[in-house]
Amino acid sequence: MNILDNLDWVAVRRQYDTRTKVNSTLLNLYQQNLVSGFVELALGVSNPDGNYSASEHALGPRILLNNMNAERRVFELAGRFIALPRAVQVPLLIRQAQLQYLWIGVGSELSCMVNPAVCWVANTRTIWTSLVIKHNDNIGRADQELQLYRDDEAESEMAYKIWTEIHAQLEVALTRIAEQGTESARKVGVTPGEIIYLWADAIASELYDKYQK
Repeated sequence: MNILDNLDWVAVRRQYDTRTKVNSTLLNLYQQNLVSGFVELALGVSNPDGNYSASEHALGPRILLNNMNAERRVFELAGRFIALPRAVQVPLLIRQAQLQYLWIGVGSELSCMVNPAVCWVANTRTIWTSLVIKHNDNIGRADQELQLYRDDEAESEMAYKIWTEIHAQLEVALTRIAEQGTESARKVGVTPGEIIYLWADAIASELYDKYQK
């Protein structure tokens, strides 16, 4: 038995469904060019489910207050994410946007929420979960290694390089987590999520909340 078998898979599926609904709402708002409504949801301001990375650290209001034409620029960044055929460009697009407080965690989550078939989330939850799996369910080792990946100075050149590398590494890790989660969910009769990166994100969120809160 691995650590994923201990999860409440009904709760994981509920979390997945919540995020897929947010994805649908975001795309609907984007298509209607409803900039304010889109951005407030995309930054977790109107609903924390829109962006946990932003909501948990109150970054949404900071992004909106500390950047000129913030709403339009976030909206345009989301449009670039929607058009991506591959997620490898996500860190570069975030950097080019030059939005203060919108770093890899918030930005990659935004990319996943508008283009989840291609993009994944690189935040504390997904990194920690990948480390738990990497260290054979050793939560203590995952906690220690996570400290190396904190983005307190995420605007620095060094931080950008570190987070770009982490983002790339998570593609394989999250795909593996989604596959393992699918097996665990089916064992208890729960239908797994169809969109790999949103399914992996739901697993990571539930696992993180179970052991870190």
